[in-house]
Amino acid sequence: MTERRALYEQLKKAVADDPKDIDARISLAAMYMEDSKPAEAMPHYDEVLNIDPENAEAFLGLGLAWGRAILENIPPTDLWDKDHDEEEMLEKAIDFLERAVELDPEVTQALNALGRLYMVQGQEEEAVEMFRQSLILDQSQHDVLEDLGELTGKPAWQILEKDVYMGEPEEE
Repeated sequence: MTERRALYEQLKKAVADDPKDIDARISLAAMYMEDSKPAEAMPHYDEVLNIDPENAEAFLGLGLAWGRAILENIPPTDLWDKDHDEEEMLEKAIDFLERAVELDPEVTQALNALGRLYMVQGQEEEAVEMFRQSLILDQSQHDVLEDLGELTGKPAWQILEKDVYMGEPEEE
């Protein structure tokens, strides 16, 4: 048995032994997400929210699960074994991610995913704001810097707050 398979079995057993074990459920759901199985992850995130309705990590997981096909340009049938309406997926993803940010304003993964989903919707101002908030929390996110630069056509340091150091401006 592979090490990963053993970890899956260990987490499944932990959940079976204690259905209210939030850490085991979150870990198992995260593994399913890593293996591109959001449909298998979602019941665990849902159960976490039944136990703890204010769990930002579960809202983040659900948002990423619903948004995965859109964010990674994967046909929904590849992830879900059935077709889903893209607009419904987008709305659910945004709702869950917004709730995650409400509960934990410093969860950069949710801010970044929201920024990218807002880009898909053509809501550029909202996308810029999400990326800006994320970069204020963690300036080392080079992929977000690139997204922000593409979106605005300006270097990120010109968009962010003056107290956020983004390096020296390039000379023209």
